[in-house]
Amino acid sequence: MSKRHLCIDLDDPEIGEIHSARELTSKRPFLARCSGLLAEHNQPLLGRCSGLFAESETTKRPFLGGCSGHTATLPEQQQRKYLFLVLNDWDRGYSIYRVGEDDFDADASLNAPRPAVSLLVRIVAQHAYSRSFASHGTKIMAMYPAESSPGIPAFDTNTMGMTVCPCPMSRGHCGSKPLYASVSGRLLAFVYPFLEVLGPEPPPTEESWSWISMEPMPPFESTLVNSYVVHPDGRTIFVSVKGYKLNPGLSLPFRGDQNSTFTFDMESHKWTHIGDWLLPFKGQAYYDQELDAWVGLCFYKKGAGHICCCDVPPATGCMTMPVWKLGVDIFFDVNSKRHLGTTLVYMDNSRFCLVESSTPKDDDFYPRLRLVKMTSFQLKYGKEGELRVSGRCTYASMAYQIPHEHVDVTLNPVAFWM
Repeated sequence: MSKRHLCIDLDDPEIGEIHSARELTSKRPFLARCSGLLAEHNQPLLGRCSGLFAESETTKRPFLGGCSGHTATLPEQQQRKYLFLVLNDWDRGYSIYRVGEDDFDADASLNAPRPAVSLLVRIVAQHAYSRSFASHGTKIMAMYPAESSPGIPAFDTNTMGMTVCPCPMSRGHCGSKPLYASVSGRLLAFVYPFLEVLGPEPPPTEESWSWISMEPMPPFESTLVNSYVVHPDGRTIFVSVKGYKLNPGLSLPFRGDQNSTFTFDMESHKWTHIGDWLLPFKGQAYYDQELDAWVGLCFYKKGAGHICCCDVPPATGCMTMPVWKLGVDIFFDVNSKRHLGTTLVYMDNSRFCLVESSTPKDDDFYPRLRLVKMTSFQLKYGKEGELRVSGRCTYASMAYQIPHEHVDVTLNPVAFWM
């Protein structure tokens, strides 16, 4: 299936009511490439691509729709990176918000959440599966879209344009926890029993954008992946698997008491068992060049709420667990009744952002309210080699409401630094 740019004319009477977070005040023109319509920003506006509502907010520049097959690149000075949050706050899907570094503040004792984010777009997608969002290059992809969608909606955070990539074979298989990893221009999608790789996006006039199915399958389910991290060589993924078992007489893996770490080579498409040990992380970890270590949330119970790091083994693997150390600072209380989940995001140059989801203090009678707290910090080694925060942390936060009764299968926030 080739890449497609889908659009609905802005004059279409069937579009219906627009749900905008704030009334637009800018009088600059809205450039609608799909219909040739030129409108003023004096009311909420809509651009729609493959089940996506693109709601332009109080921006000072025109919204450039990508429906014509070309997306406009922002000026170089505007191509700085941001934190993007995917929130389950829309009755038809999810909203993508953007947080800039200037939105963070050194004061952690804020009495109320600040509107420190900008609503960019809303994507029609299946509720309860926020874990099915993936980042690939400059794109945020809804890997479990609405049933009516002809493909995977992909929002480009640089051009603010929408494209549609073909669906993998795993579309609709939501029972297994997915593993998505973007490596060297390729996206690995492991949703048991499917293992697929999406190659680099081709130019619009050349060959189609397609998935490649990988064989053989790894000897474990994607649901059992405890942590993963990309090696500095740019082609190898380390994957730790907790509680798996392989019955040699059957083709399907079963849960058991085996803990192991595997590698997957994105060039040779080969899985390798490298040892019966686990990385000390929970979820995705990251390589930082200055620390020369992998960094992530600590998996072990005694290290809950801490960041940890470990040495980087050779890409060929090692039979024993790498040396690791627990960070000094505590970032959240996993035993708090209001704590829901956390996600660690790497911001480059030893800077990280911890995104925590919790219930507000006044939410005893309405449990659909959510508070998202973002903590930005830099890590360094101390005088005795300990891992600790260097300088001051900065904070941002926002609150939102879940407008439906679907319970998400994961409570960890979905966030990307792009």
